[in-house]
Formats: sequence, structure tokens, C-alpha cells
Amino acid sequence: MDNIILIVSFLGTKSLCFVIFSMQASLSTVSASGLHKISRAHLMIVFDEVTMMKINTILAATLCSSLMVANAQAADVDYFIGAGTGYQTDTINGDVIKDTDGLPIILRAGVVINEQHRVTGTFSYMEDKFSIGEQDYKHEQYSWLVSYDYLIPVAKNTQLFMGVTAGGNDNKVAGKASADFTWGGQAGVTYQWNEHFSSDLGYRYLEQDYSKNGVDIDNSQQVYLTLDYKF
Repeated sequence: MDNIILIVSFLGTKSLCFVIFSMQASLSTVSASGLHKISRAHLMIVFDEVTMMKINTILAATLCSSLMVANAQAADVDYFIGAGTGYQTDTINGDVIKDTDGLPIILRAGVVINEQHRVTGTFSYMEDKFSIGEQDYKHEQYSWLVSYDYLIPVAKNTQLFMGVTAGGNDNKVAGKASADFTWGGQAGVTYQWNEHFSSDLGYRYLEQDYSKNGVDIDNSQQVYLTLDYKF
């Protein structure tokens, strides 16, 4: 039985992230297709600061997702790309108390493994302009996220999904920008229109740690609809 330990470090200007992936694998064949079974896997992420740069976060999450795909060599793997929009609201507290909202632009790509496990990389952009008294404000948010979903068939061409998300949000409020770690989860339903096209209708909740000049962003909530193309 092999024991594999992979240590990767990402260096930013103010932060250091170690990703340690320890995997003890049992390479026993579980079907005629040659699928491999991983008997035990542990993932530990250690941060030297509460907030790390968004690029480090995405690289770390992408690395772990790649390891999952690499160990599914004999699995049924489908790749997809997609786009979408929806409705998003962010809770702002502090000197500015306002729930900003807008229509996000969503771009994403990922893989579906054995029709049950989905790993997705998502980029989204949202902005909102508002006024409090005589003061005008603008909130912009760029998001880089990596998600895992478990797919549950419930009817012909229909699946429920639920999963977790981590990544980075780059928020700018009243001219003050900050890139911060964000995490949360999502759930929804997937409908397969035909062999290549499908859609997600989902809800996502994310915690975030933006705090600049007395302005705090506590969380982000999003209802979204996507159209995806499977290769």
C-alpha cells in the first residue's frame, strides 16, 4: 500500500500557504472498467494569516481538484463550460449600512466524474451603485471560486446538487479595494436539455471578510441560472 505526501507552498507578498495532501491509496480494482478505490485521504491547509491572497487560494484549490481528477483515470469524465446570471445581494455594515444587489455575470468550466461528482471553477462580476444621503457609492466585486458538488438523480434528465465552495473575492467599495478569502456552499437542481446542453438553477451563500475604512462586507447570497455545454 503506497503512502503519498505532496507538499506545495505558495508565496505571496504577505502570506504563506502550505497545502499538504496525504493520501494512502488502495489500488484495488472495483469494476471491470478498472476504477481505483482511495481508502483514506486527508487534506490539511495551514495559513499563517487569517486572510490569504486570492491567487494562492485558487491555486491551492485547483491543485486539490486536479489530484481528484488524476486519481479517476479510469472513470467516466465529462468536461463542460458555461455562462449564467442571476440575482446577488451583499450585506454591508459599519459606516455604510446597505444591502447591495445586482445581476452578476458568471463564467465557469469544470468536470463531472462518474455522473455524480462535479468540480467547477467560476469567475463572476457584480456591481451596484447607490446613494446614502448626498454621498454616492459604488460596490464592485470580482469572484474566483472553486466548487465541489455531489449530484443526485431524482428524475429523467433531472439531478439535485449540493456542495461547498472556496475562493477569493475582490471587493471595492467607495474606492477602497481588498482581496479576501471567501467560503460557503450551494444547492440546487440541474436539468439536462439534450446530450450537450444543461442548466443549473441554484442558491449560493458565501462568508467574506472585507473590512476597509469602517465598511464591512459580511456575506454574499446569490440565486443563479446557468447554461452549460458538455463536450
